[in-house]
Amino acid sequence: MLSSTNYHKQAGKLVRWSITGIAAMIVIVFGLVSCEKEVILELSDREGAYLIVEANIDDATAEQWIRLSLSSSYYDVTEGAVVTGADVMVSSGEGEWLFTGKGPDSLAGLYFNSDIGAELVDGSYTLSIEHEGNRYSAVSEYRAVPGIDSVTTRLNFFSSAGLTDERLYDILVHFADLPGKGDHYLIDVTINGKLQTPRPSQKTVISDQDLGSYVSRSVRTINGNDMHAGDTIRLDMRSISREKYEFYQIFFFQTDLSGNPFAGAPPANIPTNMSEGARGFFQVSAVSRAQTRFRK
Repeated sequence: MLSSTNYHKQAGKLVRWSITGIAAMIVIVFGLVSCEKEVILELSDREGAYLIVEANIDDATAEQWIRLSLSSSYYDVTEGAVVTGADVMVSSGEGEWLFTGKGPDSLAGLYFNSDIGAELVDGSYTLSIEHEGNRYSAVSEYRAVPGIDSVTTRLNFFSSAGLTDERLYDILVHFADLPGKGDHYLIDVTINGKLQTPRPSQKTVISDQDLGSYVSRSVRTINGNDMHAGDTIRLDMRSISREKYEFYQIFFFQTDLSGNPFAGAPPANIPTNMSEGARGFFQVSAVSRAQTRFRK
């Protein structure tokens, strides 16, 4: 036990140490404040600087379209200005298909062709665009896609385990994967003719590197209040390239978390297969479809 004299000596030391420590902290704080600089991060406004291409061609759609627009500011969530008067063509060793604009102003920026979908065969296809003296191009390979054996639904685990009061249902796809590795697929869900997966984060993209020979997996979870007995559920599975697979992986973070994906200074560059600084993607896909009726 400390005597009264020793106690006061120790207390005096603690007080001196405390005062010294506080003084040191004050010096450090003032030093930091004096060194502080205002840093302003500038994200350049690159509105209209890039051609944006949305070109998804497949063998299941009668009338194909390609959309052309210009980039907008990173802080602008609206679409950029549409591009009209461009020359747009897709070609391969089998032929050439011209895409042309048509109709009212509501279709401005869209270029159409009604023949190519029924004439796709295995091989490479080249998209060529000429606009205001500039030429842009991209190449995509048309690859096979597995046939979908069936589409089923099941009560979601959280609902069946009583972990939620909502009746949630999983939509599952079942198919035998193609031999070998290196294939990638994109799956969309449609209910009663309405697309349920318009956003990148809602689509299912699959790499067969992680698949077995037979696949049964959930592609979408739906609230039971949004579906009724007898509703038609359709799945569209498309073959896509590895680059398009990576495109969707990054695209999700840009659009669902960051805002406009084609802004002038996004946090990360979105992959593109377009040349000459254009952005977006050209993809030629085979499509397999299957549907079922919902039963609660």
